[in-house]
Amino acid sequence: MLESFQNVFEPGGEATNILEHHINTGNSSPISVPPYRMSPVKNCPDCIKYKASNQKPSGLLQTPVPAQRFETLAIDLFGPLPESKDGKRWILITEDCTTKCVELFALPNATAKECAITLIEEVLLSDATNMLPIKHPSIPVYHPQANPVERKNRDLKPRLAILVQEKHDCWSEKPPFIRFALNTAKCETTGQTATFLNFGRELRNPSEVVNDIRVLIQNDNFVPEITPYLKKFAKFSTQIREVVEEQQDSRKFYANKKRKTAPTYQPGEHVFVASHPLSNAAQGRSAKLMPRRDDPYVILTQRSPSYEIASLDNPGEPLGVYHTSALTPGNNDKVKPFIPLCKRGRPPKVPQTPGSSSGLRRNQRGRM
Repeated sequence: MLESFQNVFEPGGEATNILEHHINTGNSSPISVPPYRMSPVKNCPDCIKYKASNQKPSGLLQTPVPAQRFETLAIDLFGPLPESKDGKRWILITEDCTTKCVELFALPNATAKECAITLIEEVLLSDATNMLPIKHPSIPVYHPQANPVERKNRDLKPRLAILVQEKHDCWSEKPPFIRFALNTAKCETTGQTATFLNFGRELRNPSEVVNDIRVLIQNDNFVPEITPYLKKFAKFSTQIREVVEEQQDSRKFYANKKRKTAPTYQPGEHVFVASHPLSNAAQGRSAKLMPRRDDPYVILTQRSPSYEIASLDNPGEPLGVYHTSALTPGNNDKVKPFIPLCKRGRPPKVPQTPGSSSGLRRNQRGRM
């Protein structure tokens, strides 16, 4: 037996189980074999799919380079909320990633058409995308950390709750007040308010309108007086970029303590993908008994720390972009996925009935 299974005596360079073997010789004293280490089974498909992992998640923090104002916009949908008096159920929130300037729009439906109409008359995100050098990338599946505007959702929720109190049907009247508060608050990352970085001045409340800048514009000495101001603002822009880079380095240092360097996957490699199953009493399924990771899927392309994957049955059709923390190396192509992944995109439409306000499913996710 020992000659047939010599591989179990491999010395362990890492934490493995220590086993001690005793050979029974009948009436004679047993022969004791020195302890040996058994190599762990790292490529067991069932272990990878069902067992929990205590390791740090893969993928170090990515810090984008500060861009020009309104060069990069982050967009998200907040909701669904109780239907307001004017029929609104969603909030479209946009943020300029450089100045942190926020805009809030109340929408009746969470559809691409409603968002496109709100964002510059159905042009910016549809027809003009092909004519202008505009890119519309999406974030990895189940990885909202890649969208900077998700941080603003954390600020939006408590402020909206404080303003509406028990009157939940009047929330559509509050976004202008919240937008004013968010844009006039000093940002810790930039050290300035979003409105100052965007317009070169602070927003004025009604009591400050008497000191409007129009008095300066109507003056004959407008150009000599405004030139030093513009030079000062240009100097501020350079200083703010340095402050942003310092803040990014600080966050990256602490965030990477809880993460590990991501493995590199090549196109064609097979991987396990983290699954997010839901219990279904009608089908007799419990999420506790479903696999944590499912396979097999194949890598198509790499996008920074994210990868585009596809199924083995149809490798030409991408299923979506997944962050490296959701992927686990594997090479098991003999089984079928327990819960096959579906291509994510626009929610399916359902026939409208009289009195319904939307042609989309009620349980749709409000994320672009």
